[in-house]
Amino acid sequence: MQNQIKVGIAVCLFLFSAKMAWAQELRCEVKINTAQIAQADLSIFEGFEAGVREFMNNTKWTDEEYEEFEKIQCQIFINVTTQEKSATGQVIPNSYSGTLTVIAQRRIYNSAFDSPLLNHQDKAFSFTYLPNQAFFFSENASQSNLTSVLAFYSYLIIGLDKDGMAPKGGDAELLKAQAVVNNSQNLAEPGWRSTENNNNRYWIINDYLNQAFSPLRELFYEYHRLGMDVLVSDFKKGRVASLKALEKLDKVWDQRPNAFLLQVFYNAKRQEIINILKNTPAAEKTSIIPILKKTDPAQGSKYDEAAR
Repeated sequence: MQNQIKVGIAVCLFLFSAKMAWAQELRCEVKINTAQIAQADLSIFEGFEAGVREFMNNTKWTDEEYEEFEKIQCQIFINVTTQEKSATGQVIPNSYSGTLTVIAQRRIYNSAFDSPLLNHQDKAFSFTYLPNQAFFFSENASQSNLTSVLAFYSYLIIGLDKDGMAPKGGDAELLKAQAVVNNSQNLAEPGWRSTENNNNRYWIINDYLNQAFSPLRELFYEYHRLGMDVLVSDFKKGRVASLKALEKLDKVWDQRPNAFLLQVFYNAKRQEIINILKNTPAAEKTSIIPILKKTDPAQGSKYDEAAR
């Protein structure tokens, strides 16, 4: 009887572990670069890298269950450039700043290929980390700048992925990202407030949820679900749908020309769009090229090349 109980417990633990292995939403790679830090002992960052990786991959960000093949592929690259100093020039122990680059992809349906969702460098990233520090996050209050930044981008990634699966399907996660911003207003670190600049975390999520940018979110669904996901079964149909969806960029520009969110979109999608154009007959791309050049003006020559 005792053996049966032990076996039962073991089975339950196995099933629980197996469920936990595929319950989380993200499969995130993390890399830390400390080449620019003049510090004798950099071993602290080995624990930091492991802590960030565990936090991203083991935190349950939603109430939904994700199987292994459904997990969202993403990467975080943290370039630590400076050890923070006080107003008097004294080094602040365990406090650093640098850049954080977030990249995310979604798997194209029924294929082995990925379509980029996000490729963004956050230049207002600073953090404090103590050796063996635990990572805590609460949806109701900011625990630290580090975990708040990581949570913000986790929700943003999941929200964008869901927007690509259903019309405005990422509402819940984008609202959670906005809640992280709201909870972080009193943090000393930058990146959270509307008054700092117009290209920080505050404005990214504020604009995604702004009605003026609804065409961009509609585009995300039509481009990915009706276009990219159809490429394998019907390449022409998928290509036509994806290029058609890009016409909505014109509506965004007309309401918010030079909006930072358009830069965020193009940083992720530009090369993929150009690749599609290069495989599109000239007659099918004449109408979309002017829109792309208008809404991504700094890269106009690349679209001219793709038009040939």
